[in-house]
Amino acid sequence: MRVLHLISSSGVYGAEKMVVGLCEALPRFGVHPTLEVFDNAHSRNIEVADYALTFGVPVKLLPCGGRFDAAAVRRLRRDIRDLNIDLVHTHGYKANLYGFFATRGGVPMVATNHRFDTGPQNRFDKPVLRRAAAVFAVSDEARDSLRREYGITDAITIPNGVDPSGFDDSRPTLDLPRPLVGMVARLAPEKAPADFLAAAAAFPEATFVVVGDGPLRGELEQAATANVHFLGFRDDMPGVYASLDVLVQPSYREGMPMTILEAMSAGVAVVASRVGAAGDVIIDGRTGVLYAPGDVPSLIEAVRDLLGDEARRAAIGKAAREAVAAQFTVDETARRYAEQYRRVLGRDDGSR
Repeated sequence: MRVLHLISSSGVYGAEKMVVGLCEALPRFGVHPTLEVFDNAHSRNIEVADYALTFGVPVKLLPCGGRFDAAAVRRLRRDIRDLNIDLVHTHGYKANLYGFFATRGGVPMVATNHRFDTGPQNRFDKPVLRRAAAVFAVSDEARDSLRREYGITDAITIPNGVDPSGFDDSRPTLDLPRPLVGMVARLAPEKAPADFLAAAAAFPEATFVVVGDGPLRGELEQAATANVHFLGFRDDMPGVYASLDVLVQPSYREGMPMTILEAMSAGVAVVASRVGAAGDVIIDGRTGVLYAPGDVPSLIEAVRDLLGDEARRAAIGKAAREAVAAQFTVDETARRYAEQYRRVLGRDDGSR
């Protein structure tokens, strides 16, 4: 079975990591994926293509210009034909739109909603997703939003997963004073980095690190207290997680944050806002700590409790690692997607 995954990306963030991890795992379940990445003329960013290649995932670039490029639709249709693709799996509203037009009258298209957003793109996304052969959501919250806002009543939740072995026996790579509290995210308003900085200001004796980049970085650096370090993108994330005492995920909106799964798999105690799938992944007080989004005093209290109790941090980290290994592995995610592909195609096995 040959499946084309289609994505438009502005960097390597949670959704991109999920898609690449899925593509790397799918061959173990009889699915041969190709990842096609938009090469957008207006904002060229093909980092996810380079990232996928490091995992041995076959990659194609799809040149695309303008607000809607009919030539890109034709190129995509040609790639589907030339690669003998059985099914197209889209990720994000631009991929949904182009995938829809490229597959009309041809192979089935399925789509994953990584995070439900309200915005002008919804007027295009809604009719496209309603015509997809199957729609998947990474969290029950996203699934319920699809039902409520788009009228899609049969969306299927398939949680994201990580490879736990990627975090085994990792050595710390951050040479900074401890205790060390981190945030890993794109620096955009919905990720609530200002809440993280507010928490940092309450702990002048601790070191806080921000991993990632984004449009808010400049103003955040100006607002940060002296104990905050901005590290940008890192290619040693297992070592970064191994360096942390606590990871904070303060987002206002999320789908299923890969950062939470990665940190938990590394045995780090996580403090997360109760948005998206955070409440599905974390058992509050046992495998992490949850708080209401935007409630900075509760965030500060949770961080203070964990920094002040090393035994509790260790117990939460151990339980978190075990929970991910039992429920949120990339192989389980890939198995479930492969099962759904075969259902859509009417196949019972992995043959082409």
